[in-house]
Amino acid sequence: MKKQLLVICLSIACTISAQTVEDRNKIVQSYDLEKIYNSIDKLNEEVAEKQQILELFIAANPDVKRDLYIDGTHYILFDIIENKPVYIGPDNAKCAFATNTNELYPNGALGLDLEGEGMTIGVWEIDYPQKTHVEFIDDNGNSRISTPDTTNPNPTYDFHATHVNGTIGAKGDDSTAKGMAPKSTIVAYNQTNDSSEALNEHIDSGMLVSNHSYGVYITNDGVQQVPDWYMGCYVQNARIWDQNHVNAPYYLMVTSGGNSGNVNYDNGLAPGLDKLTSNTNAKNNLVVANANISVNFSPFGYTVSGASINSSSSQGPTDDGRIKPDITGRGTNVNSCDPFSSPPYRQVSGTSMAAPNVAGSLLLLQEYYRDLNPNYMKSSTLKGLACHTATDDAENPNVTSISYPGPDPFWGWGLLNTEFAAQTITDAQSGEAIIEENTLTNAQTYSFNVNVSNEEKLMATICWTDPVASARDSEEECTQTPVLINDLDLRITDSSGNVYFPWKLDLTNLPNAVKGDNIVDNIERVEIDAPSGQYTITVSNKGIAGPGGFGTQDYSLIVTGANMSLSTEDNNLSNLMIWPNPANNVINFQYPSTTDKKASVTLFDLRGRIVYENTISSENAIVKGQIETSDFARGIYILNLKQGTSTVNQKVILK
Repeated sequence: MKKQLLVICLSIACTISAQTVEDRNKIVQSYDLEKIYNSIDKLNEEVAEKQQILELFIAANPDVKRDLYIDGTHYILFDIIENKPVYIGPDNAKCAFATNTNELYPNGALGLDLEGEGMTIGVWEIDYPQKTHVEFIDDNGNSRISTPDTTNPNPTYDFHATHVNGTIGAKGDDSTAKGMAPKSTIVAYNQTNDSSEALNEHIDSGMLVSNHSYGVYITNDGVQQVPDWYMGCYVQNARIWDQNHVNAPYYLMVTSGGNSGNVNYDNGLAPGLDKLTSNTNAKNNLVVANANISVNFSPFGYTVSGASINSSSSQGPTDDGRIKPDITGRGTNVNSCDPFSSPPYRQVSGTSMAAPNVAGSLLLLQEYYRDLNPNYMKSSTLKGLACHTATDDAENPNVTSISYPGPDPFWGWGLLNTEFAAQTITDAQSGEAIIEENTLTNAQTYSFNVNVSNEEKLMATICWTDPVASARDSEEECTQTPVLINDLDLRITDSSGNVYFPWKLDLTNLPNAVKGDNIVDNIERVEIDAPSGQYTITVSNKGIAGPGGFGTQDYSLIVTGANMSLSTEDNNLSNLMIWPNPANNVINFQYPSTTDKKASVTLFDLRGRIVYENTISSENAIVKGQIETSDFARGIYILNLKQGTSTVNQKVILK
């Protein structure tokens, strides 16, 4: 499985892409559709059976209501656990700038002009959004929101759903309320039957990301509604969503982590921890925590002056020690759409607001990746990229609270950094980063060498969609035994033979993380703080770790580091010189000729568009040339040089 780093993908991405029927078909053709539709049928049957159980319980307990309204918040009856009703509700308690998503917008630092145009995102809520809010109306006077699960063209709406949808897709009529993907198309559903609807919507429209800002609260109206063992446990609803990801590996569910951070109960893993419920304990979705981040604007730009985890944000980890929540978004004092105010906006807080901050940002990353590549990212790649590039709270200069190196049960892998994620996608085109989707068979190993400098961390991350484990729906079943099925390992070895291990949580010393053999997480990250020289990166498949495992496992690999290059004989243009870089008005290049054939020179912008191309001959076994760049927009470009069978891509900056 040799890394084919030097094959350029830009040549097939010269038009700006959106989610097309061809893209959707390409994804669907890789699926076992019979298995998926059988799964949808089974999920629908389970929902019908569950609704019947709820109806019988209500009939036998007249004081129990299907719908509750507490302080204006709508809760619906979700389950019966240990003969007690369990309700589900919305996770309530200047996002783009806090997570650097704004740098992907028009006039952003990266020059990408991304706004989610032509991209579909799903939103499941307790109720529906106001489709006719000014922020959702396009230039033709039509709403960018549809509600596929109701025939009512304008269903009754509520505040929470409208605010969440606005955080994702408000067009910016009020610039302070602009959503993460302001030109995206939104399919909005109510929560009933969410798991089968999400799978079906992904197959029908190609929807890649969905947002779910609701969950099971530990307490309801001050009374604990779920037993102690339920928190952190891999229950049936977690298993259902894991199965959806296994069936549809290009689909990613983003969900709020919950707002039970200030709730205390007995028998948790550690004091103040272990408060995740229901599907937030799944393996394959992306669970989001809520950060309080101050963004200050001035005539000269903006600054971030402080950051901390909102105390209401539910803490992990899972009972088997997995790193949850996965990542953090800005969800405190978020200004977005309110159908009942004048003007129609309001600031509120909660993981409900942090999740759409992340979901909308990830949609832009999918849009950008597809601009440069023939396919979208699998969900494991998107999730791995987000966690790989997240800003660790221990390394975030704006964090004002206690921080913990590496992952922790508060921030997960850290604060979403959309700019770094997009830069990694860019760097992967020129070989300065790696984003791969590979497969390992049972007991197989994949290794390669990289050279890096010590200007920044060398980081490698693997992430995979793990097969489902058996649900644990009782106190006896919910133990610390890992629910991981296929156990992959990631290691980095230096030239002296020293081996570097991935992070994992230390259940004997929570909330701290240590480095060692991780046997519980389906995401692993290895870091070397001050690397220099050559390193060997190795991914291995231990084999089946639990019942239901398979002999092969798909996985995603992300690697970043300063001045990184592969140690490979494929790169026959390794003596390439480019100067100056950054450049003002001219780019010079030169390298030893590898053949008597002419060389092609192409310069692409970051949307895959050709801005310069030429063919030149070598002189005295040297290929050299000059590109006038004074008329080009300032920003990042990819210079592609090809001669015979040798190709190299190099990032250049025009300042």
